[in-house]
Amino acid sequence: RAVQNMAGLCRVLSSNEAVLANPLEEVQRISDELTSKCHVPAPPTNITQTIVEKFIDPKLQHNKNKREADMGTHKVLVKHGEGCEVRDYDSQHEVGTMHHERESKMYLKAVKVYCDLKSGDAYKEGYEWPSLQ
Repeated sequence: RAVQNMAGLCRVLSSNEAVLANPLEEVQRISDELTSKCHVPAPPTNITQTIVEKFIDPKLQHNKNKREADMGTHKVLVKHGEGCEVRDYDSQHEVGTMHHERESKMYLKAVKVYCDLKSGDAYKEGYEWPSLQ
């Protein structure tokens, strides 16, 4: 609902990956776009590496590499757009059961929305949100 309620409002998009790849540059880009695109007043001081380092600590991403390596062992179920692969997952439910089937359907809907948010498709006018039923 949050994305739907933001329709028509100014927004600047980023991602965890973009911030971690080049924190100072990405934070500066966000600040610049908020000022130029959304008419938010500019920060009172320039953004510096020291300021960025107070808020962004790449070391807190320590589980990300392990999680990505673990996911690499799972088969790709489907691909959405450019580079958004949906991989199989470990379930507590036995394959073929009603619980596994329901969990799998919800998982596929959730990762489709994730991929659409990542690509920007979910922000486009007329985007069809999946039913959670």
